Amino acid sequence: MVLVGIEAKMLTSAQERHLSCLDCLARATKRLRIFSSVFIVCSLIFSSAIYLNSGTLQFNQVHLVHTIYNRTTTQLVGTRRLVECAPVQRIVFLKTHKTAGTSIGTILQRYGYTRNLSFAIPAKDTPVFHCCRYFKRTDVYQYTEQEVQFEPEFGNQTWGFNMMTSHAVYSRPEMDAVVPDGLYVTSLRNPVDQFESAFVYFDMMKQAKITTNNNTNPLSVFFTNPEKYRKRIRYGEKQVQNGQMYDLGFQSQYFSDPFYIRYKIRQLEREFDLVIIKEYFDESLILMKKLFCWEMDDILYIPKRIRDSGFRYNISENLRQNIREWNHADVLLYEHFNRTLWRKIEEYGAEFWQELDAFRRRIVDVTSLCEAGSQIIKDNVHHMNIIRLGNKTNFCRNLLRMDGEYTALIRKRMQVKEWRNTKRNTSISDLNSKQQTVKGNINSTKSKLSTNNSPISDTMNGKRITRVRKKIFKKIVKKIKKPVTKAGYKAVGKP
Repeated sequence: MVLVGIEAKMLTSAQERHLSCLDCLARATKRLRIFSSVFIVCSLIFSSAIYLNSGTLQFNQVHLVHTIYNRTTTQLVGTRRLVECAPVQRIVFLKTHKTAGTSIGTILQRYGYTRNLSFAIPAKDTPVFHCCRYFKRTDVYQYTEQEVQFEPEFGNQTWGFNMMTSHAVYSRPEMDAVVPDGLYVTSLRNPVDQFESAFVYFDMMKQAKITTNNNTNPLSVFFTNPEKYRKRIRYGEKQVQNGQMYDLGFQSQYFSDPFYIRYKIRQLEREFDLVIIKEYFDESLILMKKLFCWEMDDILYIPKRIRDSGFRYNISENLRQNIREWNHADVLLYEHFNRTLWRKIEEYGAEFWQELDAFRRRIVDVTSLCEAGSQIIKDNVHHMNIIRLGNKTNFCRNLLRMDGEYTALIRKRMQVKEWRNTKRNTSISDLNSKQQTVKGNINSTKSKLSTNNSPISDTMNGKRITRVRKKIFKKIVKKIKKPVTKAGYKAVGKP
């Protein structure tokens, strides 16, 4: 009984110790849970602070980079995110006739020339590629087929030219081969005004042999029998009817086919990134600035060739209707892209008009600065008034330079570069030829030494070289052991 009592007490004490251990373990587990919860909350707060600080730092670094390299701009969309853009430097401007193409072309040429970009210019010393057939890449000066190497990812091309701005008939594959991955821009004008301007510029009245009285409008005479008069015109013949559509690659046999006309317009809408409307020239340039991610000064211009007021025809309502019917394809083209322009302006937002006002104020300031002391020279051939520079600064000189002058400067720069490359290649080839001559002499010497007539063995081994050295050494020793003459003895002196 005593033993049983002792065992019962021992069991009871063991159970109590076990229960106390369980309580300690429960308390420790509870404390660990509290500590873990606090640690997790602190970690989340700390990581959030680091993320916010790093984001602020990253934003400040981006802002600093764009402040230093102001050629890369940032645009704030709403208040949420930044949209970055780099200036576009691969551009094809399809220059149509009498649609402010000279002003646009000089803007692009000034931008590219001052930044040493490459240009696709005509191979012949003319300002146009070809007026009466589709453009071909072989028409380009210094173009080689070796430059065309398509990369796996279209958009990372290192071959071809940066810009193309001269007159050419639109041919997309051929132009893509010259300016790969470029943005395409062209310009249009109200077909009535464009036709009247081309009629005067190409002197169609004289070519068509239209005789008029002093009060008769030559355009009215032309539309009495347009098919008769158009056959007589040679210079500018493609501008007699639907000249804008023809410049954009539309064949003349489809001028009267409504389906082909609308099909071509839809195709052009897909392929061109911007169509400038001459009547809304400043508005179009603001859209071009945003498309190219350029600065305000990059799109400045000064009108350079203004038609003489004495060579403008009054267009009545009846004559206007005749011109629209004669250029029906151009009318549909112009109306379509005029609507497209205003849709893009609406999508631009309210800030468009602020930028437009600032741009026009800048134009007024620059014009007054650069035209001070300038002269007006008459071009009697095309009945134009050309403004000649008064302010001789580089800024104004670049603004007032004509497209033909830019083309000549670009051609000269390309010729100098070609001459330097030719000279460098010639010097390298001369050096290579000299090296080849030296190698040939060495090989011929080796072949002579290896012939049977040679006193040395046939194989060029170490023994033969040793024998040659021994012979040379013996000759030197013989000269040294020569007896000293009396003169030589006197010169040397007694020992």
